[in-house]
Amino acid sequence: MRRIEYLAVDRQLKILETSLNVQELADIPDGVEKGKDLRDSFPELIGIEEVLDDILEQRQPIFQLKSVTKILTNGSYLYLDLYLFAQKNHLKPERLIVLWEDVTDTAALQQSMVQAANENSIKVNSLVSARDYIDKIVNSINDILLVTTEAGKIKKVNKSTELLFGYTQSELIGKPISMITADEELLRQVSQLLPELKNESWHQVKVACTTKKGSKLTVAFSCSTIETSIESQHSDNKTTIQDFVYVGRDITEEQRTKKRQAAQYAVARIMSESGSLESATPKIMQAICESLGWDIGELWTPVDEKHTKSDAENTHEQVPFLFAAPDSNVEDIPILLRVGVWRRGSEVGEFVENCQQITLEPGAGLPGIVWNTGYPQWITDLLKDRNFMRSHLAAKAGLRSAFGFPIRASGQVVGVMTFFCREKQPSDEDLLQMMAAVGSQLGQFVKRKYAEKELQEAEASIRFLYEQEKQQSEKLAQQNLALEQTKLELEAANQELHRLASVDGLTQIANRRCFDKKLQSEWQRMGIEKEPVSLILLDIDFFKLYNDRYGHQKGDECLKKVAEILDKNAHRGGDLAARYGGEEFAVILSGTDARGTLRVAELIRRDLNDMAIPHEASKVSESVTASMGLVTAVPAAELSVEWLIGEADRSLYQAKLEGRDRIFVYLDSKREFQSRKGVFSDDCERS
Repeated sequence: MRRIEYLAVDRQLKILETSLNVQELADIPDGVEKGKDLRDSFPELIGIEEVLDDILEQRQPIFQLKSVTKILTNGSYLYLDLYLFAQKNHLKPERLIVLWEDVTDTAALQQSMVQAANENSIKVNSLVSARDYIDKIVNSINDILLVTTEAGKIKKVNKSTELLFGYTQSELIGKPISMITADEELLRQVSQLLPELKNESWHQVKVACTTKKGSKLTVAFSCSTIETSIESQHSDNKTTIQDFVYVGRDITEEQRTKKRQAAQYAVARIMSESGSLESATPKIMQAICESLGWDIGELWTPVDEKHTKSDAENTHEQVPFLFAAPDSNVEDIPILLRVGVWRRGSEVGEFVENCQQITLEPGAGLPGIVWNTGYPQWITDLLKDRNFMRSHLAAKAGLRSAFGFPIRASGQVVGVMTFFCREKQPSDEDLLQMMAAVGSQLGQFVKRKYAEKELQEAEASIRFLYEQEKQQSEKLAQQNLALEQTKLELEAANQELHRLASVDGLTQIANRRCFDKKLQSEWQRMGIEKEPVSLILLDIDFFKLYNDRYGHQKGDECLKKVAEILDKNAHRGGDLAARYGGEEFAVILSGTDARGTLRVAELIRRDLNDMAIPHEASKVSESVTASMGLVTAVPAAELSVEWLIGEADRSLYQAKLEGRDRIFVYLDSKREFQSRKGVFSDDCERS
């Protein structure tokens, strides 16, 4: 039954009238209401506004839109045909009629027919080209591809498999996979692992394989199974066939490179961690054997005959040396002795034990050839090598191949290492070159260890000398300390002597000797600077009577007090207060003119009066007084220190002559003045 729904809209596409169930066909059912825009609910009409205008203007009678697809809420598809035409009459306003016809059943039938036809066509084409296409893909793969039956019979191989193993496809098809690898069971087990168990470690399995020519390969296989169901022609039952798929990659060279790198790394690590040659050598042989898959490692070194005789007496003692010293003349040593050995497994034990004390001459056996030529050597088949002297022992132990390399240090061979394997190994030039590099590296290690030994001995000698020198240095330091202490004591004594030589013992001001030196130096300095030098000579009045009245102890105290007054007033640089002799004192004033000198003298007399030292025996005062003679002069060629002292002494004499307790100033040969009470008519200050 055909289902038709309709809508009537105006020129602006506003809904005017709807059928009963038309909203079921809308993308937005709630939007199908009168007055709303038709395009809001039916977005497929967006963009055909010009077509609608053509229909209204009768430029186009009708518009059709076939197979409009809509997805229902339940996920099913709805196919609709859309028809638009205009409706005009005098009773109703102009409007458009939109008809929707449900054609879902018809469209679905058509699509099914088309799809079936396409699928059949694809199947036919696939069946025609499938075999050739799959063969091309399989043969284009660079990796090995093997497909076997559940029983292990080979069903399919690619070109890479033929090239790697040297078999043709016809030689492999139908043959067991054990024809190329003995690890068939391991491959089968990995193939049947559950996906969740095929972790990173089981992503690939490495197995040993053999080519048609007998060469050994290492192949990394990824393994899986495929199941195929075949329907029976006579019944509804299905038969399931399980095949094994192996995709492999030849990693022989990669594994060989890794093993060699591991050997080089192990040797370098052992040499960096070992403290001695004795501990390093067996570890190095073990590392090379385990990394490269060899069974026996030997170390040979040149020795003297006397060493071999002593070693033969006690075979259980360890040989007390490993390598000849790099700086020794190895060419003069005629015999090679095996001094170290490492083995893997008990199968080769007889070969190792029977060769315990064997010695070889240069050129004899594998070690002797390496020693003589100085180059690595390879023996592919020990049983056929005429120069190999231990072939009968090798045959008993099942040893087939061997190689040896020299250990070089300081330009000469100091040792030889040889290695043996129970599998026949073809000559490997790359391995020999690597071992030659290891030999040079080991030679440097030997050289370094001998150098370290010599260095340790030198350090021990230096340490002994250092300890002796240290003891001597400590002893010398103690002596120097004692001398320094003595020097300081001498300097302190000299300073004290100098002080005692320059200071008056009683008054603790400068003595006469110091006064003379100071006056001479200041006279010369002021002469250069053209500045005046002033001198005050002071004598305590009636001091003899003071001593007679109060005693010499009081007299000494009086002298000390007068010295304190003088020292206090001679405070500028270049000034000096000194005891001139007995009760006489002198004051040097550098750079001070006559007025300034008079000012200082007045201050001295004032301080002395203020101190009021009793002097009942004095004839001029009840306290101690002093007479002072002053002289000031600028040093010149016609003048001298003696002249200055003489003039000051005459001025002092004049002060005493005129009654004591006064100051007499000598200005020059024409002018003199005196001050009895310290009052000077001019305003005199010290400059």
